[in-house]
Amino acid sequence: MIKLAAVSRTFDGRSGRVEALRGIDLDVAEGEFVAVLGRSGCGKSTLLRMIAGLLPVTEGEITVAGAPITRPRRDIAMLFQRPALLPWRSVLDNVLLPVEIFGWSRSKHRERARELLDLTGLGGFEKRLPHELSGGMQQRVSLCRSLIGEPRVMLMDEPFSALDALTREELSGELQRVHMETKATIVFVTHSIDEAVLLADRVVVLSPRPGRIRDILEVDIPRPRTLGRNAHLAEVARVSAELHELLMERDGPAGTPAASGTGGR
Repeated sequence: MIKLAAVSRTFDGRSGRVEALRGIDLDVAEGEFVAVLGRSGCGKSTLLRMIAGLLPVTEGEITVAGAPITRPRRDIAMLFQRPALLPWRSVLDNVLLPVEIFGWSRSKHRERARELLDLTGLGGFEKRLPHELSGGMQQRVSLCRSLIGEPRVMLMDEPFSALDALTREELSGELQRVHMETKATIVFVTHSIDEAVLLADRVVVLSPRPGRIRDILEVDIPRPRTLGRNAHLAEVARVSAELHELLMERDGPAGTPAASGTGGR
């Protein structure tokens, strides 16, 4: 579904050229949930914005469903760190905002909006205003808004980072349910090991700037996943420890990622 071939990105600024990403090769299958994990400043958000068509690549090519990405597309939705809800619009009207922007049938999408609100635990809150909701509930509204057009690809840029730990875990559970129902292809940027293990089929670990793929870790743990006591607690702990070791590794000579010893995945 998503293919990145030798993708690099540099920025020119007053202090000179900054290389954000170098030589990224990645294939994301249709319906797959891929988390991108790395330290602050490693180019995670830049990578997501290029897939969304919000930033051009400096080198290489990105395609979605075989078509090169040169600009934003309606079948690619993006969810940011902040909900960015319109304060004067109700929950339901915020979810339906893309319907108005793109000129879709409001009556056709209204029922879908209610289904999404029910799916994310917001049934009965349709008429509430954003200031009447908690931060976690606001982000659920933003998630519903991103899903209203039934996108083929969902790009999520640390959407739970501003929330407390328990709310983040709760929303991770909600997102698992949404993904299992919608079957959308998701690329989820995070700096949280816990989120990556809870959500992803595979975790792409980036090295510090310039971001390169240090390793890709398969997360073969049955869903739904939790961090609490369950039959898969030992496997969750093992994968978390392996990701922690990958993030702690230093680069090898000539600015190349050091060998991780976890090849073959």
